[in-house]
Amino acid sequence: MSMLAIAVVLLLIFIAIGVPVCFAIGLSGLCAVAFGGDAPLFMVVQQIVRGLNSFPLMACPFFILAGEIMGAAKLSDRILDFCRACVSWMKGGLGAVCVLANMIFAAISGSGAASISAIGSLTTPQLKKTGYNRGFVAALIAGGGALGPIIPPSMNMIIYGSLTGDSVGKLFLGGVLPGILIGGAMMLMCFYYAKKHHVDQGTGTFSIKDLLITLRKSFFALITPLIIIGGVISGVFTPTEAGIVACVYGLICGFFIYRTIKVKELLSIFRRATESSAMIMMIMGIATIYSYIFAVENVGDMISNFLLSISTNPIIIMLIITVIMMIIGCFMETIAAMVVLLPVIYPVVMGLGVDPVQFGVLFCISTVLGGVTPPVGVYLFLSMSIAGANIKEVARYIIPIVIFIVTTMILIIFIPGVATLVPNVLMR
Repeated sequence: MSMLAIAVVLLLIFIAIGVPVCFAIGLSGLCAVAFGGDAPLFMVVQQIVRGLNSFPLMACPFFILAGEIMGAAKLSDRILDFCRACVSWMKGGLGAVCVLANMIFAAISGSGAASISAIGSLTTPQLKKTGYNRGFVAALIAGGGALGPIIPPSMNMIIYGSLTGDSVGKLFLGGVLPGILIGGAMMLMCFYYAKKHHVDQGTGTFSIKDLLITLRKSFFALITPLIIIGGVISGVFTPTEAGIVACVYGLICGFFIYRTIKVKELLSIFRRATESSAMIMMIMGIATIYSYIFAVENVGDMISNFLLSISTNPIIIMLIITVIMMIIGCFMETIAAMVVLLPVIYPVVMGLGVDPVQFGVLFCISTVLGGVTPPVGVYLFLSMSIAGANIKEVARYIIPIVIFIVTTMILIIFIPGVATLVPNVLMR
């Protein structure tokens, strides 16, 4: 029995019986190398080390730490106040506040889970009190969290760039328009829901004075994305260095500007960041075992021949890959799916002349769908826990959000400028 067959069969068995994806990948890969090939088991250790030996990948722990620091600094509170001044006067305004705040906080933390925890926990009580169904609230929070890996800085795009060598800065900028499109569609959904169910009619008045007051109070929080993204696209610092800058800036905001962080909180902040970083880095390292197995078994050539036998049209190939990623994302953790599959399909797509930024943004968005759909659905189940809803209540409301994301992906495939326009203008 070949290494590939052993690895795939055992992986499916382990996932089916509930083994965490990271350990399922590691155990199945270890068994495949041990019983299906002649390579020494030490090869497994070498592959894990090789998978983690990446300078761009070092950005992940720093951005995770930055997200924890920003959360502890209570930047989310000030961002919410600013968003309320911007859109709460509209019909469905409180729902729109949740979406807009998620978009801004995503541009600070780069993490969907961090956005859900920071913004979702603050907005849920008021949304439910205003009359929003808790299933709708959970879907809205999950959709807002899904913007985290799309709007820059994105953890998924950092990992993508570390695996392919593409410009992380261009990938960051490529996510701007898709993120705005999805976020805008979700705000319209809030307006439609409020109109249909006669809830959240808005204050009806827009106050320039309130906007300016909240802008002044939240100014240092709001310019965080400009510092991070501006530094990367201008070449002042790399994405990894941007993560360090974000951490330092967050500490300055927390200790000296807003004075919301206490020294005694630092230990818990670093502990939470370490736990989250360890999970991601462990998946990144262990999943590279499959890269070795795929290389030995010539899986890249097999998949390339299979895809090209169907069509040589890059649009068709991207549609097929997108569907595959959507299906796999429902059963496998996002980062694990990226590390396992990207090295195999990336050369095929590049060989067809597809713009690397277009495909990179498309691929990263396709992995987001797994976060808002069962059975894995990290964003979905986290938001359900915050809103106190069950899957039956959420299902009918998460479908439109999935449609928004899929529609955006289709636009990127047929209109590359949706992903490439901003990076081409700002990073020539």
